[in-house]
Amino acid sequence: MLDLTTALEIGGTRWLAPYAGKGLWYPGRYMEPIESNEPQLTRSVERTHWLVLDAAEGGRLGPEQIFIVGFSQGACIAVEYVLRHPASVVAIVVFTGCLMGPPGTQWKTAGNQSLKGVSVFLTGSDADEWVDEARTRETARVLEDLGAEVELHIYPGRPHIVSKEELMAAREFLALRL
Repeated sequence: MLDLTTALEIGGTRWLAPYAGKGLWYPGRYMEPIESNEPQLTRSVERTHWLVLDAAEGGRLGPEQIFIVGFSQGACIAVEYVLRHPASVVAIVVFTGCLMGPPGTQWKTAGNQSLKGVSVFLTGSDADEWVDEARTRETARVLEDLGAEVELHIYPGRPHIVSKEELMAAREFLALRL
């Protein structure tokens, strides 16, 4: 993940790509009931929040200078993080991730706050065996409905990876917003 995120380095900002212990942020799949991924899911979101607060250096850097990058489970954590802590970062880069919970979940932010001012770069594929295209598109729609500015990219035939094309597009997205 660090190799990927160094390609996103933009002056005057701080990006976070938290590491998941044992390679897992939560035990199940994203489409399972939230409760089945607890307490690891909440621990992962709160660990990410601690890292955001640490990155802010006691307020020296504001939310408008911090963004989170995640791939796969880490990307799902980034989405869950922004729902639970809506005003903590300016952007999230979601490489092949989506909203957590089963179909029919009514997603909302903590305190029903708007995501206005949060930019989301969201990618997916029509051929990824882990995160399906329909949930990726639904994630974009829900985040937009909650007030976020979302840029969605679906890559035909791309397996469960982050491509160079995605990295370049994410860098351009962030450079225009930060």
